Amino acid sequence: YRPDHFIGEIMSNMMAEQLVRATLARFEADRQEAIAVIELYLNNPAGVAEHPSIVNEIAAAIRNLADAEEAIGAIERNFLSRPETDEDE
Repeated sequence: YRPDHFIGEIMSNMMAEQLVRATLARFEADRQEAIAVIELYLNNPAGVAEHPSIVNEIAAAIRNLADAEEAIGAIERNFLSRPETDEDE
């Protein structure tokens, strides 16, 4: 047993958690941006008139939204999930 090894492990775990949370925040921002773009196109008729390929623009934003939501789910399932506990006992 080496106390310095234990401290290094704690710091490493803290760094890993910080990196995972930062990555999650990035995908959450991507999700919000995609939603904002979609809502802008759907709710702003003046903006739509300036974009003749509006369907392509909305489709691209929906793909970005789906990608971000998929990434968020993957992070939550694989890195932020809590250990299962047996609550029936």
